[in-house]
Amino acid sequence: MQEENVEHRERRLIDEALASEPIKNTFRLAWEFIQINQKFTFTLMGTFITLHILGVIPILSLLFGVFAGVFGFAIQIYVGKLFYSTRDIGTYVEKIEKSKIDEVSYTSIAPAFGAYLGLWTFLFILFFLFGVLASSMGLINEGMNEHDLMRIILSLAFPLSLVLLTILYVQPLIQANIALAKNFNEGFKAIFSIFSSKLWKKVLNKAYFVYVVLLGIIVFFSFFILLIFLNTIANITGLAFFTNIILLGFAYIVMIIMGIGAMMAKRIVE
Repeated sequence: MQEENVEHRERRLIDEALASEPIKNTFRLAWEFIQINQKFTFTLMGTFITLHILGVIPILSLLFGVFAGVFGFAIQIYVGKLFYSTRDIGTYVEKIEKSKIDEVSYTSIAPAFGAYLGLWTFLFILFFLFGVLASSMGLINEGMNEHDLMRIILSLAFPLSLVLLTILYVQPLIQANIALAKNFNEGFKAIFSIFSSKLWKKVLNKAYFVYVVLLGIIVFFSFFILLIFLNTIANITGLAFFTNIILLGFAYIVMIIMGIGAMMAKRIVE
């Protein structure tokens, strides 16, 4: 079915990537983006790390925390748009070579800020609903202690886990909607596409399921293994600051991978 759909639409690089070994191609294309224009990559990575470091300053933590969050969205939007609209690998390489830092701000900051604000609005609504649920179940009352708090966490652990896994499963399509947003309003609304019936119909797709689950497992276990390794190194050497920098660098790489992966997932269900 997917091959038939591809025949009736303009074939692009993303279709070539999906035709054979889509997971491997996702990492390959992400690595191409990272290593071809190294000046661009290191500047973006350095900006992201700097914003995160400045975020630990108490008086500026909120401001730089917001900047870091918006910048993270902006990177994924830029990468997603660049990859999604590319006709072939030669054009992809050419676009990467010509990429400039000011393009990220010019083309991506507005929808990124909208998505960032939309995300926090969504989380506020979600936590409010779970608070109402906990209250209606009699889990929240006056004079609560640590034992009561743990009881609440255990009581809500299963439904919270289901909600989290569901959000992670549909997140690639939400991220793709964010990447294609043209302004603040579209970026904000893209977060709430999670409530769209069209989105839920699209994710009930075997090819989408296999791609998203495999990509998620690989990224999760890579992060988990790296975290254990860096934690071990930090405990032995006491160089926690430098291991945190490495972790932030890995986070940047994951942003690129997920930015491309989101567009791949979108193309699968188109």
